[in-house]
Amino acid sequence: MESQSRHSLVSKAEPWIALALCAAVVVAGAMEYLVDNQLAYAERFAPDWLFFAAAGLAAAGIMRWNGYPLWLRFQGVLRWGGLLLMVWAASGLPLDLLRLVPGLMPPGVDWPGLGARALALAAAVVLAHLALARPATPASTRPATWYGYAAFVLALPYPVIRTWWALGGTLGLMWPGAAGQGFAPWLACIPWLLAAALSLLLVPTWRWMPRRLLLAAGWSATAVVAMIGPAACLALVTKLIAGDTDLEGIANWVPGLFYGSWLLWAIAAGAATRSYQLRSAAPRSPRARGRFSLSVMKRIMKAGGRNSTDGGDLNTLGKRPSQLAPDADVSMPGREVVAGGDQ
Repeated sequence: MESQSRHSLVSKAEPWIALALCAAVVVAGAMEYLVDNQLAYAERFAPDWLFFAAAGLAAAGIMRWNGYPLWLRFQGVLRWGGLLLMVWAASGLPLDLLRLVPGLMPPGVDWPGLGARALALAAAVVLAHLALARPATPASTRPATWYGYAAFVLALPYPVIRTWWALGGTLGLMWPGAAGQGFAPWLACIPWLLAAALSLLLVPTWRWMPRRLLLAAGWSATAVVAMIGPAACLALVTKLIAGDTDLEGIANWVPGLFYGSWLLWAIAAGAATRSYQLRSAAPRSPRARGRFSLSVMKRIMKAGGRNSTDGGDLNTLGKRPSQLAPDADVSMPGREVVAGGDQ
């Protein structure tokens, strides 16, 4: 009872927490916009208006204006739109964190942007919990499994082309070795090979696989790639619009293929993880549902007129009514078993 009341309080407080984070994102985004001399690396992550648009859509999707079904469906669209924009607004946060490590990246951190992106990620987590707590499909509809196969295909372009380059191929290169010499650059393929394996593991629902580990890996990988893919696509498009087509010996379609596959993989992996989460939620087995506890049997015996002080016939405890002797008189809510027959 206490856990249920605590869960109810958390459920009521969660929308207010999301609204507070949306307000914090607006304030942090305004501070980043007003700060002069913004570091160059942070200018390509997201447009300046994104923080405000994400917070506005998310807030409109959270607040309850009325209970009309049409408006509730529209609110669901707004909620998901705000969630996706929040993830985009958080893009670049991994790079911010890497720049905190001395010697790993060029010095300098965009502190206002780091705070705004961290708040956007926190808001995205709370919004995701709110959105996933309200399934849009009926419970009888079985979630699709093809999302995992789609994510597997989308994880392959980068490692396949990188492997081709490491073996001496020149597909998409202006000259041999333009993308790096030897197998050292190929090491960047390892995360995407792991992503491809994870995509396939999210298709079946094997009981021997640790469910929580797969869910944690799926949602974490989705969040990380979702914070990289949109920023990379925006940086590439901005660069091409500005007329800067010099990609250091690499054809223009190559980064477009890479970054586009990353963005689409984040979407497919999120759908695959959600599908696996729904399909792997194990209901109680019929044997567990049909098992009678000792306390329930004692109450049945009392209702049947047995004396609880002498403990009754211990041989009948833990047995179902159909397993009792024919002369047993056991009363159950909505059903009576008298002299071995149903009435």
